[in-house]
Amino acid sequence: MGTTTTAATPSRIVRQFPVRNVSLRGAVRSEWIKFRGLASNNVLAGFTFLLLVANGIAMPWAYVFRDRGSAQANYDAYPEMIVDKTGYVGIVLAVLAVLMVTNEYRSGQISTTLLSVPRRTPALLAKAAIIVSIAFVIGVVSSAIGFAVAPPILAGGGYSYVLETPDLLRLVVGSGFYLAAISVIGIALGAIIRNVIAAVLATIVFLIIVPVIPQMFSEYGTEIMRFFPIPAGSLLLAPAGTDPMGPWGGSAVLLLWTLALFVSAAVVLKRRDA
Repeated sequence: MGTTTTAATPSRIVRQFPVRNVSLRGAVRSEWIKFRGLASNNVLAGFTFLLLVANGIAMPWAYVFRDRGSAQANYDAYPEMIVDKTGYVGIVLAVLAVLMVTNEYRSGQISTTLLSVPRRTPALLAKAAIIVSIAFVIGVVSSAIGFAVAPPILAGGGYSYVLETPDLLRLVVGSGFYLAAISVIGIALGAIIRNVIAAVLATIVFLIIVPVIPQMFSEYGTEIMRFFPIPAGSLLLAPAGTDPMGPWGGSAVLLLWTLALFVSAAVVLKRRDA
């Protein structure tokens, strides 16, 4: 007695083994698992937090013990000193964001990521959501600790500063916003460049070196520099009157840079193969 075999039709195979695309929520959960599973991510995030807390504690101590003999050292204490290094410490988080993207290209894991989230913009959004959340928490918590410990330290030397509630909110929430925005710039540059070393170097050069170049070649260099991400975004954490743009103008410029680079990264990610 003969046997016959029946080939499974494609439609039957699809019904038997359905393809389930991961939702944005699922993509975010997956990115969180990947983030916390890599020790270097935790080290860099923790290192950034410790640097910011250390700055918030060290600055008032330095003010108390500063030699008042020189005119440069003879100034009143001001609350912005607690967060005045946030602008440049944020580069560590930008580099961490770059590594979140480029390490996947180096290992080939990006193919799995894009297979589970075929619509590539949500995949990029998921990575951004993780680093934004982490950066925002680091900024808010570290600055809050700084503002909690600074008054007693200053009081020990007979000093103090005046800090109104609106300014406190601006500096604490602004620290989180600034670090989140700088981190998204790292995600964007990582997605555009892909190579680990090239993307890390490009991020550092773009954030630190490029803004200085106009000052070398143009009499308007100082004016041009104000509109780059770190100088503009740092106005949110600077004393009032530091720059005509003010804190909100500076934060708007930083936000425009962040959105422009992220949109560019999303377009590039859609058009190129993994």
